[in-house]
Amino acid sequence: MSNTILDEQKEGKIHILMIDDDEMIRRLFGGRLVTIGYEVIYAKDGNEGRETARRLHPDLILMDERMPIMDGIESAGRIRSEEQTKDIPIILFTNEDLSLEAEKMTKDTCIDAYVHKSADFEVLKDTIANLLVKKK
Repeated sequence: MSNTILDEQKEGKIHILMIDDDEMIRRLFGGRLVTIGYEVIYAKDGNEGRETARRLHPDLILMDERMPIMDGIESAGRIRSEEQTKDIPIILFTNEDLSLEAEKMTKDTCIDAYVHKSADFEVLKDTIANLLVKKK
């Protein structure tokens, strides 16, 4: 990702909602996103994430798949079905190996992209930047 795109995004303070039940993941990846200029909001399950998205309308959602109360796919579907949140880009950010299903999943579900948690941080950073550019 070019520095110009990141600089443009920083000026407008991009808000990312990170929905993950694992506090260490929230702290680790949320902290890295903050250091490159994003504002990060946290939720610990799909239901709390859906409510937070409705209330705060973030620019992008980074969501785990396996969570208590409501999993990532169900939560994403509900977010997409509501008028005030339907246009927020959603990245499924998970430890599940969905590499074979990822392309089909992004076409057939309400997920805009898939990034495995073990992927290089640059992959996550570039995926976020690309979705934010498309959103403009």
